[in-house]
Amino acid sequence: LKQINLSKMAAAGFRALCDEYVRKLGSPTIKTLADVNSLMTGSKGTDQEKKTCLDVALRKAVFKKVEGSDEEVKSYIDLSFQCTKSGCASATTPFFVLADVFDCLTLERCANVFCYVEEKSGQFVKEPTGNRNMILRLCNDLIRRCSKSINNLFCGRIQIILAKIFPITERSGLNLQSQFNLENVTEYSSTHDEDVTMETDTKEISFMFYKTLWSMQDYFRNPNQISNDANWKKMEDTVNEICRIFENYKHEGSEQVSKDEAYFAKFLTSERLLTLQIMDSNFRRHILVQILTLFHYLTGDVKFRPNKLILSEPRKFWIRDTTNSIYSILSETPPEGPQFVNHIKSVLKYEEKWSKWKNEGCPSLSKPAEKTKQQQKGVRRTVRAMDLNSEKFDLGNPTLNELWNICPDNLAACQDSNRNFTPDTYKFFEECIEQLEPDSGVEKQYYLTNDTAFVWRSLRLLAQQSHPYFQHIQNTKNLTLTDNLQNIVTIIGKEYKKENGMECN
Repeated sequence: LKQINLSKMAAAGFRALCDEYVRKLGSPTIKTLADVNSLMTGSKGTDQEKKTCLDVALRKAVFKKVEGSDEEVKSYIDLSFQCTKSGCASATTPFFVLADVFDCLTLERCANVFCYVEEKSGQFVKEPTGNRNMILRLCNDLIRRCSKSINNLFCGRIQIILAKIFPITERSGLNLQSQFNLENVTEYSSTHDEDVTMETDTKEISFMFYKTLWSMQDYFRNPNQISNDANWKKMEDTVNEICRIFENYKHEGSEQVSKDEAYFAKFLTSERLLTLQIMDSNFRRHILVQILTLFHYLTGDVKFRPNKLILSEPRKFWIRDTTNSIYSILSETPPEGPQFVNHIKSVLKYEEKWSKWKNEGCPSLSKPAEKTKQQQKGVRRTVRAMDLNSEKFDLGNPTLNELWNICPDNLAACQDSNRNFTPDTYKFFEECIEQLEPDSGVEKQYYLTNDTAFVWRSLRLLAQQSHPYFQHIQNTKNLTLTDNLQNIVTIIGKEYKKENGMECN
């Protein structure tokens, strides 16, 4: 009973200390790290108890701080990081505080407070993996709360921060198995509204084309269904019809697009807007680039693509021909059509490299530069340790020491006559000259000139020392290489005997 009473007293004292910290932190009096230190110094308890109480109080005081301005909220978040840095709070506490703050704020205020995360992104890169994973969960929760069509700018800021904090090989951001978002269904009208009239002078832009155009979104959502022959035929007819309409009704505008122009992830599918959308440059590019992306998936090297989706040669030819037609339509679509086509080709080209990287299991993209630098530094240290002016070298190895100390002057050692291994011309051909003598009695089949290896060495020797003899080969092109070599050897023998006063036969 005594132990139970002591535990209850300790728990009551802990709660009282936490409540005191929460009350002080929620008030405007605690603004700096010095204020937190004075608060902890003036309270009772061990250092570990104070640290635990501060961890709890920092999170509970969030609910009071979020009632203030965005600047006050960012200052409070920064105070929690300062407490961790000084050792007053645990390492994970400021990340819990950050997550609690974003859970309590509206999306509009979250976008303002998120500036703090952007400013401290360089610091978050150095955090342990566990803390960075908390940032990842926080950002994913924010993205799920955002609307893709309204909060697309905020979503882009979040994605940029994740790209800065995490390496490009982080598997949580990769679609390793090439899965598709099958829930992204585009809804459009399946029945014609009699009150809707197409404001066009042709019957081609009708409700049938409206259904044809928007039915293509289902193939973009799930390209694997094209493996069915019936679906392929339907997709092929749909693409041909879209390209024909876009090519016949070209966009003739030349206005420049403002840099501040809003971009929407999806277009409205109302039947009333069809004629206006066809003449809109952004809409045309949106649809045609989607088709190019689909073709890139069908023809590219994708590891997890179904085996049934292997294209035949006629289908590959149709894709190549249609791709060229789409590029032609895009280049004729203002503004800056040719530049837009070049950008799209560049993006698809880089996509091939990323697809190859994923097929190879996402290997590390970092180069082992540190190891190479250490090896180079080690080589430099070895060279600096050698005194080139010294009469004796010490390379740290007995065999190398012996080789380097054979001759003090290395250049003189290289020029030594003993290192000349090229034989004298006459001595090399002496045996062959004797065989070619009329009274040698050696049959032609046993001549050295019939040996291909001897012929090869002979020509190399003549090229180095007696290249004028090659003139005889040029003057007697009708003879074989063996006969030419025999004639040269005979001439060498006669010249040698003439120079030494010997009789020539």
